[in-house]
Amino acid sequence: MGLTESQLEALCEMVLGLVSAEEAEISADSSETLVLRSANNDLTTNAFNHTVSVSLSVSFGKRSASILLNQTDDTSLREAVKKVEAMARLAPEDPEALPPVEPGSYAEPLTWAEATAEMTPGDALSRLRPVIEAARAAGVESAGYLLRTVSRSAFANSRGVLVPSHDTRLGFSLTARTGEGRGSGWASTQVTDTTDLDLLPVGERAITKALASRNAQARPAGRTTVVLEAAAARDLLSLLAWGLDRRDFDEGRNFLNGLVPEGGDPIGQPLFGEKATVFSDPRYAPAPCGVHSSGLPMNRTTWIEDGVLKTLPVGRFWAQKKGISPQPGPGNLIMPGEGKSLDELIATVEDGVLVTRFWYLRMVQPQTLLYTGLTRDGTFAIRNGKIAGPVNNYRFNESPVNVLRNLAASGAPERVLGSESQMPMHVPALVVKDFNLSSVSDAS
Repeated sequence: MGLTESQLEALCEMVLGLVSAEEAEISADSSETLVLRSANNDLTTNAFNHTVSVSLSVSFGKRSASILLNQTDDTSLREAVKKVEAMARLAPEDPEALPPVEPGSYAEPLTWAEATAEMTPGDALSRLRPVIEAARAAGVESAGYLLRTVSRSAFANSRGVLVPSHDTRLGFSLTARTGEGRGSGWASTQVTDTTDLDLLPVGERAITKALASRNAQARPAGRTTVVLEAAAARDLLSLLAWGLDRRDFDEGRNFLNGLVPEGGDPIGQPLFGEKATVFSDPRYAPAPCGVHSSGLPMNRTTWIEDGVLKTLPVGRFWAQKKGISPQPGPGNLIMPGEGKSLDELIATVEDGVLVTRFWYLRMVQPQTLLYTGLTRDGTFAIRNGKIAGPVNNYRFNESPVNVLRNLAASGAPERVLGSESQMPMHVPALVVKDFNLSSVSDAS
C-alpha cells in the first residue's frame, strides 16, 4: 500500500516548512504498478511495484535549482533541502524565472475508480486468461501486455497552493500472429474503471485480424483514401497536440507560421477541415485527466472547432510578456466524431486502405509537422465499400495537419492505446483522403 493523499499533503507541508529559500514548489507522488506480460500463449511476467518520488524546486530571486529523490524519511528530506538550496545560491540567474502560481479554483477530478485500485494480480490474471485461451483455440500465438497503475500525488508551493490528485488507469494490448508468421493482428483498450472491463473482446479483435491478414497481396504505394482505426488516429492527433504552442508561433518556429500570412494570427483561422473538432476536458468521463498543471487550473478547452483554430497553449512567462492569460497544454484529447460504425466508414470508400495502427513514428520536417512511420498488425484493401483482403504494409509520410484538412468522415470515439503517447484520448476512426502511403514496407 502506497502513501495516502493526506500523507502526501502532510509530507509537502513538512518539506515546505524546512525551506528557507524565497520560493519553493514541491510535488510528492506515490504509485503502484501491476504488470502482466504474456507471450507464446503463456504468462511470462507478473510484477507489482511501488514507487515514491519527491520533486522539490527552490529559488532565491531568479536563481533556482531542483532535486528529485525517492526517500521520504526525515533525514533524507532535510539533506535534500540543504543540498538544493546550496545549488540554487550558486545557479546563474534565469531571466525568464517567475514566482510560483497563486492558489486557484480546481475542479473535482474524475480519474479515480476504487475497483481499479483494488485489483490484485489474481484479478488481473483472471481477466487475461480467457484471452490466452481464445488465442490457443484459434491456433495463433499471442503476446499481451496489461498495465494497471494507481497514483496518488500532492502539489504545493510557497504561495499557498496545495492540490491533491489521484488517478487509476488500466491499459491492455494484445498482438496475435499466425503460426507461419503470415498474419498479424492487434487491439487495445484503456479504462479508468475496471468494474465492467472485459478483455476477451479486445483479444478476439486481434485474433480475428491476425487470421484475416494472412497471405497479404501486393498493393502499390501512393496517395489514397485511408480508414484509420482509432489507434492510428490517436497517434497522429497526439503529434498535432505536441506541435501547438503560442510562443513557438510568435517566434516564427512553428508549423503554423507556414499556414498564415506573415504578421497574421492563426487564432480564428480555418486551418483544418470543417469536420475537425478537438477539445480537452479534465472532467470528460470516458477519458479524464488531472485538473491542474503545476498549480495552474485546467478546464475544458476547445483547440479546434469545425476546422477553426480556437486557442493555443501559452506558458506563464510568454503570457506575462504578451499580456495574455496562460493556457496549459492538453491533459487529454477528445474528438467527438460523427458516431458512424467502422463498417459504415468503410462503406463510404470506393478504393482505399484500412489501417489498424501505426508504428515507429518519427519527425521528418518540423516546419510542416511532417512525420513518417509504418503500418502494421492488420492492413487491408478496400474496394467498393468492402474489405477486399489483406495487403502489404506501408511507410507513410504525412502531416496530422493534412489529415484533419482531408478528413472526410469519422466514427464513434474510443479510448484505446497508441504507440506515441500515454495521454488519455477519446477519438474515432477517421476516413482521410489523399493520404501519402509513400512506399511499400516488407514488415509483416
